[in-house]
Amino acid sequence: MLCFVLQVGADLVTVLTTENAAPVIKAYSPDLIVIPHHSVNISKIIPKNDLVVIGPGLGRSEEALNFAYNVISLCKVLKIPLVIDADGLYAVYKNISILKDYPNPGIILTPNKAEAKRLQDAIGVTHVPWYRYWGDYVTVLEKGETDQFHSSQSKYSWSLQEGGSGRRAGGQGDILSGAMGTFFNWAIKSDICGELKSFELAPSVASYAAAKFTRLCNFKAYKSNGRNMIASDMLKEIHSSFDDLFL
Repeated sequence: MLCFVLQVGADLVTVLTTENAAPVIKAYSPDLIVIPHHSVNISKIIPKNDLVVIGPGLGRSEEALNFAYNVISLCKVLKIPLVIDADGLYAVYKNISILKDYPNPGIILTPNKAEAKRLQDAIGVTHVPWYRYWGDYVTVLEKGETDQFHSSQSKYSWSLQEGGSGRRAGGQGDILSGAMGTFFNWAIKSDICGELKSFELAPSVASYAAAKFTRLCNFKAYKSNGRNMIASDMLKEIHSSFDDLFL
């Protein structure tokens, strides 16, 4: 699903992965820049990127989790926006304070219902919205039959049920996080926020666009393929879905 990020509109995608996985991913597509993370100093690679997505394909080994923590800590110092999904959320669950006081422009987490519950239990906060534990710049798009956006800036919280289908294929979450990364970067850099500071509106705009877009790709892929639909079928619907929503 890494090519989805490029197909949605990102100019360049750099993949940091393990030594064993690097040649496999590189063989999948010549359009991707694939770097084994053991062979480089990530402090020289990360600053060259506008945004970082952590999680899809990460794994849960001690090595993988430590790598995720190093990336998060570096991005925190450099104030690089993050999108965290999949095993990246597990890494946060195992080290719940790692995101605390993350600076503007912030982080978007994309958990499903079970992952959100796990994070909430790890925080152990019952008297305030759990996501406020990390501070003002961590927002949450909670995926489900109805997608729900949670923000410490409560006026920008919303829910979305329109679109999609009864078929949710494995890998769809990776598609969402890829689109999210691209849209979040665009929202931060554009003037769509007007007089508002980027942290107040950009995560909400990016999350809504990514959720709406992914749901429409799913709807169209299901309409064409029925129960045979798999996540890669959604890639074929990028162009028409993008035109329908944004042009």
